[in-house]
Amino acid sequence: MPASAGQDGSLVPAPAGQAAPGETGNRSGIRAVGTVMRGKTVRIAHLSQELGELDPARRVLETVQDVRSFVRVGNRELSASQMLERFGFRGDQQWTPVGDLSGGERRRLQLLRLLMDEPNVLLLDEPTNDLDIETLTELEDLLDGWPGSMTVVSHDRYFLERVTDHVIALLGDRKLSFLAGGVAEYLDRVRGTREISLPTAVPAAAGAVPGGGLGVAGERAARKELQRLERQIERLSGREAQLGEQMAQRASDYEKLTEMGAELRSVQAEKAALEERWLTVAADLDA
Repeated sequence: MPASAGQDGSLVPAPAGQAAPGETGNRSGIRAVGTVMRGKTVRIAHLSQELGELDPARRVLETVQDVRSFVRVGNRELSASQMLERFGFRGDQQWTPVGDLSGGERRRLQLLRLLMDEPNVLLLDEPTNDLDIETLTELEDLLDGWPGSMTVVSHDRYFLERVTDHVIALLGDRKLSFLAGGVAEYLDRVRGTREISLPTAVPAAAGAVPGGGLGVAGERAARKELQRLERQIERLSGREAQLGEQMAQRASDYEKLTEMGAELRSVQAEKAALEERWLTVAADLDA
């Protein structure tokens, strides 16, 4: 059974790939079975795999503004248009009718509308489907510091490890198992390559810390940071190559060359800093 994961310690079991009573087929996703108690201050938002909820006649910007015109991200207040830019909808594309968007673009729009409503509990059903690298990185950055609680159903192992803190699995014994080792431990248990520790196991020697001194939680946090850094470095490398091509095409436009050259140096400096940080974190893991 694929793992389900939650952030900030507030978990809702939501295994993927299991049909609820009365359902057939190989559907996956989040479905409530039984009684759900909902607190007065809870604002739940659910990202489904259905795209029919978007009005094809509305334009992209209007569709987001229907939810909210401004949203607070960290210490900044961003407009609907600025958030659309972060999700890859730039310039005139914000005035494109929703009906003209591709499936991946509609998925991005659906996800942004969800986040604009500022929920404090997120239920995300395969949120990475049809997302490009740039949008996926942006989504990871937003969710990595999400102030509320979140349950994710995803086949994207690296996404789960990046944005979630805890993993719970169904291992065939009709019980929920908390896996301190995350998705890697789940896969090892399923393959039968790791013995499950018993409560009566001999304790480790005093002072011994698993994971090279970082501890299990520290090691997972370090691996999550490495994955975040790798995505950011990949995105900056793409932008670096793009700027290089644009500068070659505009070799006679000195004003534009100066502008793009300044951006290129900024991108290269940011990339170098991320690569240095990657080396530091990797060395801590190997220690």
